Amino acid sequence: MAILFMVLLSGKLLAQSPGEVLLNVNYENNTLNSGITGVNPTNATASDAVYMVQPGATGSYAVAHKVVYGDQGYYSNDNWRSESDADRFKAARFLPGDERRYEFSVLLKDWTPWKAGDPTNETNIFQLKISGGAGVPLQVRTQRNAMRLRFAVENNVPVTDIIPDIRPYINQWIHFRIDVKWTDTATGYMKTYMKLPAQNDYILVDHKENYRTYSGTGLGGQHGYIKWGIYVTPPDITRVAYHDDIKVIYLGGPAPGICWGSNICTSPSIIFRWYLGTAL
Repeated sequence: MAILFMVLLSGKLLAQSPGEVLLNVNYENNTLNSGITGVNPTNATASDAVYMVQPGATGSYAVAHKVVYGDQGYYSNDNWRSESDADRFKAARFLPGDERRYEFSVLLKDWTPWKAGDPTNETNIFQLKISGGAGVPLQVRTQRNAMRLRFAVENNVPVTDIIPDIRPYINQWIHFRIDVKWTDTATGYMKTYMKLPAQNDYILVDHKENYRTYSGTGLGGQHGYIKWGIYVTPPDITRVAYHDDIKVIYLGGPAPGICWGSNICTSPSIIFRWYLGTAL
């Protein structure tokens, strides 16, 4: 018992409340990871696959991701892709039982419009993703001239067009807020809100209720995380998107645990199982 007491003293017991910001990527220090260990700017190797721009959506800086179709410098993780992710920032991960709010702002820079007869490849600009190859719970993407939401294949629900024609909004900031109760049964919810340039408030554009939001199991180290940038582009097209004000906000869920340092966390149940000899 004394060992357990020492372990508990050496860590910091987190007490989170609804509205607490778990991750805030605002780029105001003019760095590609916003100065946050655990945020990966990109896996693409081109020198301009990711870069800083001014101004941002609400501040001085934002990040830009670029993909040039056909150039291997913009090919990463088995596709034409330049994406940032927060996979290694453990406080921003999600598992069944968590309730989270996700916010981000995006600007489609000089976006090439689709014309009849052009390829119809989508371009993803934000993902709520699960490790280990499970279905992707949510992708915010463009296809043809629409902006749409694509959901996990396992749920067998149709895509939802939230902007039928994005062309009037090219080179303008669009703001998103997504509230999710993560569940591996049909008991969760996913609410997507959007604020267009001429709007003062967020508008609910999609609502899933009594819905399986977490398409994996959450076992064996599997977990969810966020990605933002450019993923997939139609042939012979260059895509650039700016992102800013990426946030993960705590709305509810299990006790977050005990943390050592800035990014090493363990749940209380694991600590007690370790003490009892069952977590080895």
